Amino acid sequence: MNDKIMDFIRGKKIAAFFKSRKLAIVLILLIIIFSIIGTHIPQKSQLKLEVYNVWKTNHPTEAYYFEKLGLTGLFSSPIFIGLAGLLFINTLFCTRIMFSNAFRRLSNPQFQKKAYISGLENNMELRTEKEQKYIISVLNSVLKSGGYKLFKEKNCIVAEKNRFGVFGTSLFHVSILIIILAAVYGSLGRMEGDMRLIEGQTLSEDHGNYIFVNEGPFFYGNHQKFDISLEKFYTDYKDETGTPRGTAGKLVIKENGKKVKKDVVYSNNLMSYEGYTFLGNVYGLAPLLILNNPDGTVYSGSYITASDTDSSGRYVSSFEIGDTGLEGVLMVYMTAPLTSEITESGEVKQTPILFLKIFDRGNEIYDGKLRLNDTVRIYDKYLGYDRILGFYDIKYWSNFYIVKDAGTLIVYAGIGLITLSLMISRFMIPKRVWVEVIKDENSDATGIYIGGKADKFKFLYEDEYSILTNKIKERLQYGTN
Repeated sequence: MNDKIMDFIRGKKIAAFFKSRKLAIVLILLIIIFSIIGTHIPQKSQLKLEVYNVWKTNHPTEAYYFEKLGLTGLFSSPIFIGLAGLLFINTLFCTRIMFSNAFRRLSNPQFQKKAYISGLENNMELRTEKEQKYIISVLNSVLKSGGYKLFKEKNCIVAEKNRFGVFGTSLFHVSILIIILAAVYGSLGRMEGDMRLIEGQTLSEDHGNYIFVNEGPFFYGNHQKFDISLEKFYTDYKDETGTPRGTAGKLVIKENGKKVKKDVVYSNNLMSYEGYTFLGNVYGLAPLLILNNPDGTVYSGSYITASDTDSSGRYVSSFEIGDTGLEGVLMVYMTAPLTSEITESGEVKQTPILFLKIFDRGNEIYDGKLRLNDTVRIYDKYLGYDRILGFYDIKYWSNFYIVKDAGTLIVYAGIGLITLSLMISRFMIPKRVWVEVIKDENSDATGIYIGGKADKFKFLYEDEYSILTNKIKERLQYGTN
């Protein structure tokens, strides 16, 4: 018997700990503090691998300790998830108590006597010589016309309005639970990455086609492998209304060779498909360099993605020239000569200029300027003959930030429930009126004690209460039905 009592006491203590408001405040503060820390310490999941490695190389000591403590993956770390889990349990305990109280209040209306009614801020005493049956009839009629639901017990009445408003706060807590679940599940089941596309290029949505990708442990490598094409890139896009939108990329999604989605992605205009969200990131120029053999056959060639690292309008890149052992460095930009040509659209036609340097094991063997379709001979001293390197085309490329967050729909559900709960709390405020009818044994008079209150905005309830009591007084005084 003593063991059962001790178990019960322990259970009560555990329940009291988990439903403590102090615990909720501490957990929320800790989550805020860790979130702030996470914005100042580089997070692997939020940075490209090369960027993270540069930081790690420059700050080896900090990187070592931050990684040991799990602070470089803070938002999916056991510490952060543990705090979120405790907050979830705490909110769950509080929510259960709130629902229990709300259901108890709905199923068991509380009748009150004269002593309680007289202590209410809104209360009134009436005396009449009307019959009790008639008095009850008047009270029923007036309260029902005011939208109240009545419950009677002997000579007492309790009238309730907006009864289901008692669930407003409980539903708000449920929405917090849903959002906590969505945040934790979303961080564990999330996939995010950068995919680089050159105009006209098509890549499959697969792990290997991302230049940077971070997959949560619940994602399970579940790539959809539909095709993504950058049909057109715009450096100064204007929408159908003529409003300038800055840089933009027209993306096309294909499945089984069929177009299933097309949209222009720019700032404030994302594209979504099958739970994936596409957002434009950085962009640059990609000149096409082809290395030909002396007989005119192609030895190697590719579009070289060049980036504007200093916002100067000049795009630079370093690259290997096939497997020749040679290395190249280029700078390319679009220019408008003084004798510029005007296109049919009225814009100035720009032409690309490419500055190229070629190195053989660190020794510079070429330094020159190429225009579109220009070529340069490169002597291969190991093979004993020249190859021809040509600049034949140029296109734009763009990185697209692609996210699949498994918790997004759950977050939307939580936000929807928050909206509903706030509307219930604001527009369905529970109101109650208590009445006790007492027959005076020493006379023919009957005493009517009426009191009422609202759960919120009590000062606004005074007008409604006055209207109800004035109607009751008028009906009792003049005997109208």
